[in-house]
Amino acid sequence: MLHLHSNQVGPVHQIAEPACQACIPSGSIYLSGGQVYCAEMKEMTAQAIEETRNKIQTWLTEEMLFKEIVQEENLHFHIAAEFPARSGRHVSILQPKNHEDMIVVFSRIRLAEAHQKAIAALPPKERDRLMWQMRYDLLFQESSFEMEPGRGEMQSIHFTREIYYDGLNKNKLMEAVRENFKCELYVVWKFQEIFGDGQGNKTSSPPEPMYC
Repeated sequence: MLHLHSNQVGPVHQIAEPACQACIPSGSIYLSGGQVYCAEMKEMTAQAIEETRNKIQTWLTEEMLFKEIVQEENLHFHIAAEFPARSGRHVSILQPKNHEDMIVVFSRIRLAEAHQKAIAALPPKERDRLMWQMRYDLLFQESSFEMEPGRGEMQSIHFTREIYYDGLNKNKLMEAVRENFKCELYVVWKFQEIFGDGQGNKTSSPPEPMYC
């Protein structure tokens, strides 16, 4: 069976092997094993992705959150936004190329250097207790998270929230953006509680995408 390369984006549909080439739908390519690569379906997918990007950009603009479109080769689109508006806290809305019907709300908070040093200075048991407490607290949020670089140290935490096309609307998008922000706020407040003044640094540019 012939396998499509990764740059040949588009659905492949299983059909009974045609008796003749005339039985193959127009605009399609027959592959041995009863698969048809449909160029028309590829165009429909590209159109849906473009419409979704434009719709999200419109929603963000209406809420004064839109910043810019960022070009990424490995993404269908990357929209840089800011939440809350004019706060300097960046959030990205992405669509990875290996997901034709899902967007990702992505944000990252970087810890102030003073807090990174404070964590490193903690006794190992206290540091582990803090890390596990934060993991347990964040586990029950709607957004997924990953501590970087891990292994008892922490420089930043990124948060992701996936939304599939069939559930995507303005309310759902804004809910995901707010959820990521609440997770970031939890981190800021937790470190203020433990170490006093200071907070996670605001990122000065849109965060790098999680999906590479």
